[in-house]
Amino acid sequence: MKETYKALVKSYNYKGNEYVIVKGMHDGIIRAINSNYLDKDGKLTQPLNGIEMFCSKEANTVEDIIQRVNDKIDFDEYIKQHDIDTSDVRKLARAYKKFYESKENEKAASVQEGGRTL
Repeated sequence: MKETYKALVKSYNYKGNEYVIVKGMHDGIIRAINSNYLDKDGKLTQPLNGIEMFCSKEANTVEDIIQRVNDKIDFDEYIKQHDIDTSDVRKLARAYKKFYESKENEKAASVQEGGRTL
């Protein structure tokens, strides 16, 4: 079966990172591809796996994939800011936990500021 893709978002930029968001017409899965991996004709310059393209069968919408892209970029930034040793799995896991806890706390605070309750 030939893999074919439809561009859903031709250029998504977040903090200096550019992605193309496509949907596989052969499988229905939405992917985000870093523009660094695309040539001038929009073809992949190297094979990428589902993790590298932020694939998820359960969260397969443009909004979901944009959130995963943003979280990955923000987490990479967090690692640099806090000088996390990524070769130490325990430290990395703790950093991951703290990062997502802080995101949840920020989200809760913004809901309270907006005067809304869930």
